Amino acid sequence: MASHSPKQWRPAVCLVLAALLVGCSPFSSEVKKQVKGQPSFAAIRHSPSAYLGRMVMLGGTIAQTKNLKDVTLIEVLQEKLDSSDQPIDSDKIGGRFLVRTSTFLDPSVYSKGRDITVVGRLAAPQAGVIGEKPYTYPVIAATRIHLWPQYATNDAYWGYPGMGWGWGYPGMGMGMGWGFGPWW
Repeated sequence: MASHSPKQWRPAVCLVLAALLVGCSPFSSEVKKQVKGQPSFAAIRHSPSAYLGRMVMLGGTIAQTKNLKDVTLIEVLQEKLDSSDQPIDSDKIGGRFLVRTSTFLDPSVYSKGRDITVVGRLAAPQAGVIGEKPYTYPVIAATRIHLWPQYATNDAYWGYPGMGWGWGYPGMGMGMGWGFGPWW
C-alpha cells in the first residue's frame, strides 16, 4: 500500500469542507425538479383546491403531531426555506398546513418546535379550528419528510456571563473581569 503525504489530501479535504460550509439539501435533484415552479404558499392557502395533485415542497415549525388510527397528521407553521431547503426561523409565518402520512411518527420525536421540510402532493384541504377561529388547512400527502436536527445548548454551563468562547477557548470570555468566568 502506498503512503500519501498530507499535501496529497489537501484538495480532497478542501472539497469536503467547502461542501459542508455551503450546505446541502436532503432532497435529490430529481425531487427538486418535481417541485420547481411550484405555487407560493400564499396561492396554495388562498385556493388549495386549485392545486390538487401538485407536487410541492414546504417547510416550517411543527405545531403538533397527532396519530390517528391509520394516519399521522403533523400541523406545521409554514416558513420560507433557505438554499438547503431548511426552514428559516422567523416570526413571519405564511399560515399553517397539514402533513398526512400513513407512517407512524412518534410525537415525542416529531414534537412541537422542531423544524421540518416535506415533499408531497397537495390533497383535499381540511377544515379545522385554531382556537375558536375556523381555518382551512392545505394538506400535503407526504412522499418525503425531513426532520431537521435539534441543536441544544447547555445553559447550565454556557448560559452564564463570561462563559462564552473568548480568545478561542470556552470559558475564556470577558465576564465580570479579566478571568476565566464571572467570578474572577
